[in-house]
Amino acid sequence: MLEYLQRLAWDPSAPVPGGWPHGWYGVLLLFCIPGGAGIPPGVLLGHRDGLGALPMTVLYFGSDIVLALAFEPLLHLLRFVGRWVPLIERMGRAVMLVIERTMPAGGLVGPTSVVLTGFGAGLPFGRALAAGAGYGLLSGWLLTITGDMFYFLIGMASTLWFDGLLGDQRMAALAGIAVMVIVPMAVRRIRARVA
Repeated sequence: MLEYLQRLAWDPSAPVPGGWPHGWYGVLLLFCIPGGAGIPPGVLLGHRDGLGALPMTVLYFGSDIVLALAFEPLLHLLRFVGRWVPLIERMGRAVMLVIERTMPAGGLVGPTSVVLTGFGAGLPFGRALAAGAGYGLLSGWLLTITGDMFYFLIGMASTLWFDGLLGDQRMAALAGIAVMVIVPMAVRRIRARVA
């Protein structure tokens, strides 16, 4: 992420590298970058190529499906390997502990917690929480993807707004990322105060 932010600040071809495919395919590839770093450049590329908000939202949902198909076997593999490799098992427990600490007391097993984890932490963490809370494959992924779609909508709206306001794609991408970092933290704090 740090390299991406440095490139945004100094590379005149940013936020999308030269030679990157355009149209829906290029947007989908950017959306498949885990962690949300591909959202601002994907939105800007799609906007410049004439894709509207609805087609970009459908493409992002498609990227979540692609990532779910990649992450699910990986999570099962890590769980399997963790039975014989204590370090992997400890790392899994540490991740779950971090997720538990970000949730209000007593709120770990509810669907809202899975949605919020998908919203703020991303797909693999939301799915790990869903599996730990006993949600099945389909329901766990649907809750996690719901949270991630909210995250995308905030990222898309803020990136497009900053692009129109600033007229500079690099600054719009940086501002979009800032919003995508700040909003989930604010939502978690508000939820903790309410609970």
